[in-house]
Amino acid sequence: MSTLRTICLIGSTQTLSWASSYYLPAVLAAPITGELGLSQPFFFLCFSAALIIAALVGPQAGRWIDRRGGRVVLPMTNLIFAVGLIMLAFATGPLTLLAAWLVLGIAMGYGLYDAAFAALVYLYGLKARSPITGITLIAGFASTVGWPLSSLMLNAYGWRGALIAWALLHLSLGLLLNRMIPVAPVRDDIQSYNTQADINLSTSNKQSQSDHQTKAEDKAQDQT
Repeated sequence: MSTLRTICLIGSTQTLSWASSYYLPAVLAAPITGELGLSQPFFFLCFSAALIIAALVGPQAGRWIDRRGGRVVLPMTNLIFAVGLIMLAFATGPLTLLAAWLVLGIAMGYGLYDAAFAALVYLYGLKARSPITGITLIAGFASTVGWPLSSLMLNAYGWRGALIAWALLHLSLGLLLNRMIPVAPVRDDIQSYNTQADINLSTSNKQSQSDHQTKAEDKAQDQT
């Protein structure tokens, strides 16, 4: 499989994953809290808890991908995303809302940039820097895609229907695309990448996470 195709596959699934998790609150926080009778600060507290969970499980996701590859681990995250989104769709109060976000936090830790970049390093080693750049360029449009889609589905189906629609996209499109990722490394020196590769990976990840955070904060401020 060509490198370009791999970039398009992972970039597309990353766009889906970011749009259906990190960028959800900007559009759906108000209708969810309004119907459940909860405050928006509590909603974002649950969201913050999900981010903490994601940070905690991220290193484990990288180790799993180092051993098994992205094609094994990343499709599993689509299932976890779907479970978390469905739980959120059926939330009835503070406890079920928190539980849903904790599950989504696990999905985010195993399915966002940390895992995607680890999958690329597994495949390409020291040559992963260019594919990583390609992934961030594609997934950088997650807010551009996610916010209008969430708004469209919110107006058409309500917030519960919008969440179920995102879950179905994970179970269909996301799962299919992640299963098309190459199984084995396309290089012979799978164990040969050095500390510099790890440094480059960490730097790219931090910059990309910062870009997404800035977009989400700007959108949240616009909503308020």
